[in-house]
Amino acid sequence: MSQPTGPRVIVIGAGGVGVVTALSLCVKGSSNVSLAIRSDYELVLKQGYEINSCDYGPLKGFRPHQVYRTVEEASKSGQFFDYIVVTTKNIPDGPTRSRVPEVIRPLVESNHKLSDGQNTNVLLIQNGIDIEKDVWNAFNKEDYHMCVLSGIQLIGSTKTSPGVISHVGRDHLIVGAFEEGNTDAIEAAKRFVELYHNEGKNHVEFDPCVRFSRWKKLLYNAAINTTTALVSLDVPRCLEFGVGKKSTEENIFKPAMQEIIMIAASEGIMLDESLATFFTEITRHIMFKPSMCIDHEKGQLMELEVILGNPLKIAKSKGIETPVLSMLYYLLVLVQGRLKEKNGLLRFDESKAELIDD
Repeated sequence: MSQPTGPRVIVIGAGGVGVVTALSLCVKGSSNVSLAIRSDYELVLKQGYEINSCDYGPLKGFRPHQVYRTVEEASKSGQFFDYIVVTTKNIPDGPTRSRVPEVIRPLVESNHKLSDGQNTNVLLIQNGIDIEKDVWNAFNKEDYHMCVLSGIQLIGSTKTSPGVISHVGRDHLIVGAFEEGNTDAIEAAKRFVELYHNEGKNHVEFDPCVRFSRWKKLLYNAAINTTTALVSLDVPRCLEFGVGKKSTEENIFKPAMQEIIMIAASEGIMLDESLATFFTEITRHIMFKPSMCIDHEKGQLMELEVILGNPLKIAKSKGIETPVLSMLYYLLVLVQGRLKEKNGLLRFDESKAELIDD
């Protein structure tokens, strides 16, 4: 593949979302695209990705312009990356090394050394609310010339086996600045929209009020994504298996979404209550397991804190009652604990029937 001029973009996270993100940038051809791959590195280096994409058709042998085994390897390449695009899961209660600030640290530091006044634009294409705060707490944005951008992606894309991607839902990406008054961040977000948009293929838009869009997507994630993870069922089965085929919708999904609407309203974000029906109906006849459900089934940690923990903290600070969301959260904390124990992150002393404090 020829090496285009233009901004250098590195995508961190080579799952279904990250690979399609790299693909879309490469198809546009206006940026130099790198991908940090990890587990599939040797396979992709040898034969590329096999992608069956609803946007771009069947592809074999796809590779972006550069592939790196790790973020650390990319940081030693001597390249300044204008955009660091993070598509990994955001799990602040996971291992320290997998938390977003630590994942991007090598690149932020190498950019800082190489910078000649350029901004480092960190684009978080991730779920949840208040996810930018961990990055700002880890790096002084003035010292590092850093803009933190928000990416909200609606896409059905999954890595089904090593080097194989199934992309079944049209890519709809919303990009904005977490700081609505930061002109540098706004311009960087608008520029990324230009780099990513492929006419007739994907849908990309700049969002001047990105927090509104994050709360809107949280309606789905906090109610539906969490429930499917708790019971290990796809959405249609969650709905059909309910009492009279109604209890899941009427007693879990919609009440949980109503609580999100109230929390958002406490910040001045007004979400239309009809969205609760909209999100339920668009998933009723699609055989699809949301991300948290898939992570649970794979034995991987879930994005619990950014999807439920953070909005519940806001609710508590505002005195808002959240009985449904809280019950989902407390039950999923137990599930997350089991996953942590399975992955060696927690130790339980059965002779004392208690956790071992490290």
